[in-house]
Amino acid sequence: MIKLVLSDLDATLIWREDHVVTQFALDAIHELQSAGVHFVPCTGRIFRDLPRMFAGDEAACATAVTSNGQLVYLDGELVEKVPIDHDGLLAVMDRLHDVADSYLVVEYEGEKVAVDADLGFVLAHPDNFWSVEQALPGVPERPCYKANVRVVGSFERCQEVAAELARALSELDFVCPMPGTPHIDITPHGFGKDHGGDFLMERLGLTPDEVCCFGDAENDLAVLRHYANSVAVANAVPVVRECARFHIGPASEESVAHALLDIAEATSAGRMPAFMCENRVEPD
Repeated sequence: MIKLVLSDLDATLIWREDHVVTQFALDAIHELQSAGVHFVPCTGRIFRDLPRMFAGDEAACATAVTSNGQLVYLDGELVEKVPIDHDGLLAVMDRLHDVADSYLVVEYEGEKVAVDADLGFVLAHPDNFWSVEQALPGVPERPCYKANVRVVGSFERCQEVAAELARALSELDFVCPMPGTPHIDITPHGFGKDHGGDFLMERLGLTPDEVCCFGDAENDLAVLRHYANSVAVANAVPVVRECARFHIGPASEESVAHALLDIAEATSAGRMPAFMCENRVEPD
């Protein structure tokens, strides 16, 4: 039976342009929780974003894996935190110093700051540097749990910059989350959402076969590869669709919410969900 659900948010559970969950999905989450299943947003976003994305329903997002697994919350309490290496961030800044279209952005207590960047350039590109209104000459000597590279260019350009950084800096990983988002997530090397999933799984006394995960983008690959009960929405990027064991419909059709209702009913009945029996695909 499924006892723990890890779900990506943007373009997976949440599909509206305002990035807020629907009432149907909220009702499905509560039905899941009533069946004794733990629901966990598993996202690259920070915890502070979640109450707004869940329409103020804090019970739906009190337990969460955020910052791509670096920050883990259980019932609203921060229980795990893994910072990005400070020297690694300095190395990213140095590599980007002569790159005209890409800048490091670090976040501290909800404040996003561009590093070694022309503030005029940052403010002139709000679609790329959303929520960034300050620039600093260097990386502050404080633990950082959220950092990315903002790229003023195409998704292909994001992939190019990410590949260049990965070749030069093996101590960090650089992932382009999704086409249409002009940024590159930075995490410690070999680290991903699966770390947060395992932390909660062990804290709750569960086993891997009791975990189910949903995703659509490259930053979901770590968790989708880690758990056997992995699920891709139809709008997922090709590498995610190839990786996932189970397939459901697109995010825009509330496919994850319907799957949550299926899990709630199945767990209450002591069996596996119907969609896992009907849509099984064994990865190559």
